[in-house]
Amino acid sequence: MQSSFPFPGRFDSDLTLDSKWQSYSDSKQRMQQQDPAYYNDSDSRRLKAEGNLSYLGFVEIVKKLWENSYPDIPIVATFGGKFAQYPCIAYGLELKRAHNQEPKMRYRDKALGDDGKYYIIEAQRFQNVVSFTVIVEADAGKLEGDAQRYAGAEVADRIIDIFEDFMSEYTPVFKKLGASEFVYARRISDTEINMDQTDVVKRAVTYLLTTEKINVTAVDKIESIVADVRQWVSYEKELIEQAAATPSSYYDQQMELKIIDLNQGSTPNF
Repeated sequence: MQSSFPFPGRFDSDLTLDSKWQSYSDSKQRMQQQDPAYYNDSDSRRLKAEGNLSYLGFVEIVKKLWENSYPDIPIVATFGGKFAQYPCIAYGLELKRAHNQEPKMRYRDKALGDDGKYYIIEAQRFQNVVSFTVIVEADAGKLEGDAQRYAGAEVADRIIDIFEDFMSEYTPVFKKLGASEFVYARRISDTEINMDQTDVVKRAVTYLLTTEKINVTAVDKIESIVADVRQWVSYEKELIEQAAATPSSYYDQQMELKIIDLNQGSTPNF
């Protein structure tokens, strides 16, 4: 791209104020012509989400895509060493919290359903810290296609590096399928532990997944519940007023006091 700023040695005669303004105008015009192609919502080439992706749905998609390419390294839930399969990648939810901009459900839209009823659509975004931990036996390991064996730590380093590239490559796919946002969070420190008398090495990475929970409620259902609550409150108020108007002597005449000895002894226990 041609720069609109002068090169050294051309300040005195080659450039004037008019030429500077013309260069600025041309540059601004080019930017305005390019903007709609990238930022206009009506552009069919812009990436748009299709659906709403939850945390478990996201894990299922990652599992299918990854195991399709690397079937010998399954993605599993966090588990103990007794039922472990090495090498593997264990997923987990480290943290889930409401989005800073949406601490509660917020109104999105009101729509008319096929049944002729109006529905209120509310939603709230959540931030999920999702971890993926590569677990490999510490003594030795082998990747498919390698002629020689490697130490477990070296295998784990290679797998986590491949996995990070995999997640980066498929980030547009996750967003297309309904993830509000998906970004790399951080790489956790390497560890080596013993799981059921087996020394394993761990390489963990975390991602920040933003999901959205949507609630659709029929307007007539809300009105029906409100009417029932008001009727119940009115009935409870009527009972309280009746009890307050009843003389205390009525309870003295109708009540009978009995003392029962639970231990069947001669002396009652109070």
